[in-house]
Amino acid sequence: MATLLSISVRNVLRHPRRTGITSAAVALGVVFMTVASGFLDFTFWGLRQSIVYDGLGHLQILPVSLDARVRLRSDLVEDARTLLRGDPAVEFVAARLEFQGLVTSGARTLTFSGVGVEADNESKIRALMMVTAGRWFTGRERVPQALVGSGLASRLQVRPRDVVSLIVYSDRGSMSAVDVRVAGIFESGVIEYDARALLVPLATARELMASTGASGLAVTLLDAAATRGVVSRLERWLGARGEAARVARWDQLSPIYAGVVKLYQWILDVFLVIVTMVVVLGITNTMSMAVLERLPEVGVLRALGFGALRIVLMFLLEAATIGATGGVAGVVLGVVACLAISSMGIEMPPPPGHSQGYIAEVHIVLNAFVRAAAIAMGSAFVAAIGPSIRAIRREVSDVLRAT
Repeated sequence: MATLLSISVRNVLRHPRRTGITSAAVALGVVFMTVASGFLDFTFWGLRQSIVYDGLGHLQILPVSLDARVRLRSDLVEDARTLLRGDPAVEFVAARLEFQGLVTSGARTLTFSGVGVEADNESKIRALMMVTAGRWFTGRERVPQALVGSGLASRLQVRPRDVVSLIVYSDRGSMSAVDVRVAGIFESGVIEYDARALLVPLATARELMASTGASGLAVTLLDAAATRGVVSRLERWLGARGEAARVARWDQLSPIYAGVVKLYQWILDVFLVIVTMVVVLGITNTMSMAVLERLPEVGVLRALGFGALRIVLMFLLEAATIGATGGVAGVVLGVVACLAISSMGIEMPPPPGHSQGYIAEVHIVLNAFVRAAAIAMGSAFVAAIGPSIRAIRREVSDVLRAT
């Protein structure tokens, strides 16, 4: 085996230009695969972060009923908050009260979707939300404050320090109204949401809705990997209390994530198939040329007692050597490419339906590098099978006579 490997390496080095071109093609394929996988991993990570820290949280405690008028009891909210604060995996906990109604500014009246929030923790759970004018309210101001979505503020033509009126039907079925001062204008990045969203302190929302409960409890974690464990503990706790409440993970609350991942993963798989075909064709061409040029040599080796299997193995080892060389070079260049692209600060345009762009990065994904190198070497091995078999199909006497 060692002799065959030595012969294979020497044969590879006999044509350095051809070997170099083929190895470069393999390396380029590995670079493309690793960079594409790294960019997709960054995209998925960014999408998860935007979903979680744009207000959804890693998980939420919600009523079992989907009726928006059903609330979590205040004692359940406080007990759950106490439990979660004692969990080392938990980062922030914030109660919310959702409501809808009309907002009036001067002669303009529009519908809005409001959320009563606890300002201190909510501002951290909505860490990716940008306050483009004004500031966050604290919830302790003497005059009730509000944060207004940029689209809604534009349609109302309001600015910070302006006063707007909120009119809603309370949980008791009566009409309720309150004047609030615009503390700031925000952009969540989602145009549709910003066109109708409005945030007020939780106390203001409870007074407006004549409710002491909450629509839900949003929770962020120090490590997203702990989500399932925290969800399981909460479900057991709620079950032991017999509460009519459920725990929902962020990916359950935002089903679009699974669809995006599935689509992008399909695109990556197609890309990998195309790159693999290019690698196979390149190595097949190289090995076919090597076999054609060395038919006399093959005839002599077989006349000296080399079996057909050893001849085939020799060519396969040559192809594997080219694939390994290109694979190693591709891994090194792939790491350099990932770091270089991430350091360039490339600005990407906003995704459809969003108002904010982002800076592109490429993650170094270990599994992607291992898979790319394995595909390169495996493709090289498979590509050499056909030419190697053709090398032994001719009769030894015919080859020697032609020589």
